[in-house]
Amino acid sequence: MAVLSGGVTKHSVAALVVFFCCTAVIAQPINPKFSRSAIGGKTYPPAPRLSTQFAIAPAAVLPAAAKSEPELIDAVRQWNAQRRTPAKNGFVRRIGETISVSVRGDVMAKGATAQSSGYVTATSSGVAWSGSVRAEQAAELRLHLENVTLPAGAVLWVYGNSGEAIAFDASLVDDRGGLWTPSVQGDTVHLEIEIPRDSSGASFVIRELLEIIPAALKPAADDVSCLIDAACITSATFANIDALKGSVAQLQYVSGASSYVCTGALLNDRAGDFIPYLLTANHCISDQSEASSLQAVWDYVRPSCQGSIPSRASLPRSLGSSLLSTSDNTDYTLLRLNSIPASRWFLGWSTTAPAAGTTLYRVSHPAPSEFGFPLPQTYNTTVVETTGTTCGGWNRPNTLYSRYSQGATWGGSSGSSAVDGNARVVGQLTGTCFFAGAGDCDAFTRNADGAFSITYSSITTWLEGGSTTPVCTQNATTLCLSGDRFAVSATWKTADGNSGNGQAVRLTADTGYFWFFQSTNVEAVVKVLNACTVNQRIWVFAGGLTNVNVVLTVRDTKNGAVKTYTNPQGVAFQPVQDTAAFATCP
Repeated sequence: MAVLSGGVTKHSVAALVVFFCCTAVIAQPINPKFSRSAIGGKTYPPAPRLSTQFAIAPAAVLPAAAKSEPELIDAVRQWNAQRRTPAKNGFVRRIGETISVSVRGDVMAKGATAQSSGYVTATSSGVAWSGSVRAEQAAELRLHLENVTLPAGAVLWVYGNSGEAIAFDASLVDDRGGLWTPSVQGDTVHLEIEIPRDSSGASFVIRELLEIIPAALKPAADDVSCLIDAACITSATFANIDALKGSVAQLQYVSGASSYVCTGALLNDRAGDFIPYLLTANHCISDQSEASSLQAVWDYVRPSCQGSIPSRASLPRSLGSSLLSTSDNTDYTLLRLNSIPASRWFLGWSTTAPAAGTTLYRVSHPAPSEFGFPLPQTYNTTVVETTGTTCGGWNRPNTLYSRYSQGATWGGSSGSSAVDGNARVVGQLTGTCFFAGAGDCDAFTRNADGAFSITYSSITTWLEGGSTTPVCTQNATTLCLSGDRFAVSATWKTADGNSGNGQAVRLTADTGYFWFFQSTNVEAVVKVLNACTVNQRIWVFAGGLTNVNVVLTVRDTKNGAVKTYTNPQGVAFQPVQDTAAFATCP
């Protein structure tokens, strides 16, 4: 009987998209490629740091979780002790009274004026607001902003009582109108926003924060005795170790009331044009809200064999991502990161399933944090088995099994890429099977990976298209429909002159909706269908539950064609049934 690591996962429902296929599509393998330049990075001005300039008191102070909510800490530790996956490293806490923030672009205050549970002041380029929240004895914090409305040009920052300020913008707003700030070290998180002068204004509410806890997983010594420090592996052991280490990131993200840790790796496309695609597991990230909350931490490895463990706060990170494709059929998720730092490797891939006896190589981040775990990045090898017992309902050929050879994996290893000797991806980690009472370091233990040879047919749009095939990027105000080819957005305007962008929520591959004023209030529903086999057209359908002025824009990212549908002010939304919308087949 098999006992599996990851027998219970955070997902209890089916994935967003499920693909059924029997035969893998065969394509020529792609090798890894190295990029020296940073990709997608933005330059922001320095933070105003009003909180420290004016000694602003926190708007909310939470007592130490160990005293007030010890059950939250215990739940995280029990989850990890039971080897459930993905690994947890934190929990959401309510802050008490809601903090409502509203900042106008026409404020001309001098100095700092108390407003919205913080302070607002005019700056050289606009208007800034600053506030803070404290959780006593906390080690690391993230704030959750909800009902977020940001004007063009808005910049936000978070920082702790020490350390650098981290800048970000509206690209982190998810499909539900929420935003998880980057994490800061310590018991206090300062949040600041600056908007351009005379802009439409910004608003959001804060009801909760995420506390990342130390020692979330403290394994027994015999459970980790076989772990191999990736920093100690050289090309003499594995020729492509630098490519493998340079492609891997520790993934931290929020789902529901918890924070989780997985591993992911950058994936090369056939064009080799360094689009920041990242492969991980569906049981890690499976919706846009989780993808938007992502913090991908790079170079989390000892600088030398037996060297000191680096602080994650000092390492480069990528903030936010777009969910491109996901399925529990082979337990994969493909993301497009908003940015990546310089000096990254992009792994190659092979659509041919590896033969029995093939050695697979893996680098992963086994634990939720640097606290209490001996190694931040580990190395292990396994040997492919094409016959024999399976476990966990993970069946061949969708699942690739391989027996332990060197090293081991843990909860944070979920989603890590298994590669062949040429650093070409053949799968990503679903879980671990312990046969006949085997332990973490036992030869009877098996890794179960989602088979890339099956996954490939579902992600060819991105891997084979490269920069020559534009793909819609899902974000807070854009729906990506009909194979992620069509970008749909909406703007609204009320009779009294208020206006804004519709907030996008995707429901299926073809359908989504927009909300305007509150996330619980649906205003317009849109569907884009490929009807090329019917009348050689792409169809657009829309319906609304509003009488405000709405402009719905649908853009074909493949060729730039645009269709616009307008609902007049004061008129009940007129249904759209355009069965000749785009003559752009295929």
